[in-house]
Amino acid sequence: MKYVLASAMILGIVTASVPDVELAKQDTCVAQCRAAHNQCRMAAKSISAPNCDAQLQACIERC
Repeated sequence: MKYVLASAMILGIVTASVPDVELAKQDTCVAQCRAAHNQCRMAAKSISAPNCDAQLQACIERC
């Protein structure tokens, strides 16, 4: 009985951590998109560059 409970706890921990890993990957992806957006704006020497904004939106949608 102890083994069953231990297995259930381990399985619960593993399945509970999977969404956290996915969220962390998504957060990293979005952060990379925003960094690329900032670089694009700096290269364009403009705060509002429509092409940079479009690239940002497309990048975030891929995440």
